Amino acid sequence: MAGSPPERATVDARVLSATQATASPPRLSFRTTALPAGVITPEGGDGGTGLLDLLAGREDVVSWVRHGRGLVGWGQALRLEAQGPDRIEALRSAWRATVYASWWRDALVRPGTGPVALGTIAFSPTSAAVSVLVVPRVLVGLDDSGAWLTTAVADGEAHPEVAEVLARVRPSASAQTGAPSPDAPAVSVGALPEADYLAAVAQVRRRIAAGEARKVVLARDLLVRPAAPLVTGELLRRLGAEYPSCWTFAVDSMVGATPELLVRLEGRRLASRVLAGTARRHAGDAFGREREAARLAQWLAASAKNRAEHELARDSAITALEPLCSAVEAEPPRVLTLPNVLHLATDITGVVAGDTGALSLVGALHPTAAVCGTPTAAAARIIAEVEGMDRGRYAGPVGWVDWHGEGEWCIALRSAALPPGGAGPTAPARVFGGGGIMPESEPADELAETKAKMRPMLTALGAVG
Repeated sequence: MAGSPPERATVDARVLSATQATASPPRLSFRTTALPAGVITPEGGDGGTGLLDLLAGREDVVSWVRHGRGLVGWGQALRLEAQGPDRIEALRSAWRATVYASWWRDALVRPGTGPVALGTIAFSPTSAAVSVLVVPRVLVGLDDSGAWLTTAVADGEAHPEVAEVLARVRPSASAQTGAPSPDAPAVSVGALPEADYLAAVAQVRRRIAAGEARKVVLARDLLVRPAAPLVTGELLRRLGAEYPSCWTFAVDSMVGATPELLVRLEGRRLASRVLAGTARRHAGDAFGREREAARLAQWLAASAKNRAEHELARDSAITALEPLCSAVEAEPPRVLTLPNVLHLATDITGVVAGDTGALSLVGALHPTAAVCGTPTAAAARIIAEVEGMDRGRYAGPVGWVDWHGEGEWCIALRSAALPPGGAGPTAPARVFGGGGIMPESEPADELAETKAKMRPMLTALGAVG
């Protein structure tokens, strides 16, 4: 039942380095079955269940949901791991080898069906964090054509019966709801206290003025220690309800609701969305917030500092994509309005040349100027010297890839690294926020921007009202 204790990875789940999997690929069996109409619905209404509602009470979960559609799953049939400068290519090779060694039955054959792995990748090649691709044992998907169920097992193992899985995907009245504790979580300083972050912004400004870089993205973190054990499924439900237009994701304890699409590949057609340049929103009634959003949108579109910051990020994405595409087009920048902030946004489309897959595009794009700066090497060096922390998977790629290399990847923003399963029920979560530092940046404004970007996760964790 969905109200049973949170599930962990099964003891026979396979964990392999990408090198091991490439040299000796694991053999998996996948089975995709269409689900009856109305069992899974985008909003969970009309007698159906919403995707994120399926995760009630669960810990060992994956999620990739936007506007109620996407993928959720649990259990672990396979975990591929990589570190270092070649981590993305290593995972791509390992996944390709795994697909070639496996077999599957899929009558639907559309994006997200058949063999699928979800991944989260460390921001820096020097990070201690492991980059992973996870194949869930159970994956439930929903798109405009309907819902489906994919199960993954070791070769020779029996697939669970569809009726058995369906009995578990209908949350019962006794399902664990993860109601927030009446006691507020304890929030403590991460790598940099606020005063040190202000000093770091000022230092980066001086280094930009000295010609070391044109833009540097500087982030900070907070530690949130919950008053009661965290339930990942409940955090995802809260994020999905508050930020439906964002991608609500969870992979290997990296959780968030990100607005920034790194790349979507379907057939040979790709899409990307660059976000850079930010205006903070404030609390107020609906009418007041609507007027505020209109005012901020006008200000953001006219801001020379924000336009320059956005142009650098836009150009970095186009430059990375052009060698891999036969055509790349970028729309004029527009303003994207979210509950906590407004961003300048550019939507990019293209046609991939040859058989370039989604993970190859991810490797070419990461890190963009939107999350690192420009020039990339100089900005990354300054981040390592000034930021004072290992970002882990924050601001790294997160998403999914299917059996023929297509998929959808975003940047892990508005996110938190939850404590691993063995760290204890009240181990702290790391919540992240950052902003692009330009020559005109004011330290106090940059600090306030990080607070606005942390708000989605802090609210979901119960740290702010």
